[in-house]
Amino acid sequence: MKNVVIVAIAMLLVGCVIGGGVVWQYRQMEVDDAFQSGMAYQQSIGVTAVTSPAAVTLEGPSDFDQSSVVDSDGGVDTESAVSGTIYINNTEETGGRTAEDVYLTLWNPVTDKEGLHDNLETEYTDIYITIQGVTSRLYTEGEYIGQDSSTPGIYIGDLLPKDAVELTIYVNLEVSVAGTFQDGETASCYLYLYQPSANYCDVMSFTIST
Repeated sequence: MKNVVIVAIAMLLVGCVIGGGVVWQYRQMEVDDAFQSGMAYQQSIGVTAVTSPAAVTLEGPSDFDQSSVVDSDGGVDTESAVSGTIYINNTEETGGRTAEDVYLTLWNPVTDKEGLHDNLETEYTDIYITIQGVTSRLYTEGEYIGQDSSTPGIYIGDLLPKDAVELTIYVNLEVSVAGTFQDGETASCYLYLYQPSANYCDVMSFTIST
């Protein structure tokens, strides 16, 4: 009888140890899950947190007239680039916000909206800018520059309060066959100034006449 009692007590102790281990493991899994959820939340905050955008103006020509180079059949026999001046200004007062790491682009990195009218998205449309003698493409060979890379466009840099940038933009329709463009069309287009730290774009609308 005494042996039976001893065995029963031993089995009870073993059951308590096993049960306690299961409970401890379950609680540890809950703690781990809570920790992982907290880490994911903190990371999501880091990704989505943005600053307020600086007050910036983006101004330039309202129309780029290429109607003289586009034939009645929509082809181009002799290309000739037309140009205009773009003005970028940080209108913040002294001590205000800096527009950080600004990019100029023909597509909107915030909404992924492409800036050219569909009829101008051809391999024969070439749009580029020059800043202090350096030429950089915004759209060429049927592609928006920076759309599929970590560099969203043409890098302008930081714009401190009251800073201003002046640059020249060119629109060139290259020699192409009939049907490439639409003769007699005035197509709406958009240029963007992107502030990555604020996840914000200023927009300048313009047209290209063919």
